[in-house]
Amino acid sequence: MPKSRDALKVLVVDDDPFQLEVIADTLRELGVRDITQASGGDQALQAIKNGAAFDLMLSDLHMPGMDGFQFLAAVAQGGFAGALIIVSGQTSDVLHSAALVAKLRRFTVLGSIPKPVDKTVLSQMVATLG
Repeated sequence: MPKSRDALKVLVVDDDPFQLEVIADTLRELGVRDITQASGGDQALQAIKNGAAFDLMLSDLHMPGMDGFQFLAAVAQGGFAGALIIVSGQTSDVLHSAALVAKLRRFTVLGSIPKPVDKTVLSQMVATLG
């Protein structure tokens, strides 16, 4: 059964504190209330391992330590069942490649969004969940 936006559990992963806030604020403006912010792959994996069942994850690709590709590989091994939106300042080719890799890892990829995040585009992607 589709969830309303205020019932969605969302994980936002980005090493840039400003981008984390911008994305979280945009999600709140769209009616999402349950938002967990992680400043990198390790912190996000810990949130997932702690038992949080996220409906949606927004992940950056370019992060120090564990990049987005490594993070998605680790999340896929953990059996993440939610949807994914890739958010990055990388080129459209890199975003496209990341989406293909995520699909091969059995993620439900809603799409990819270049930074800065466009509220209308994000709204359309979130709308596909419910």
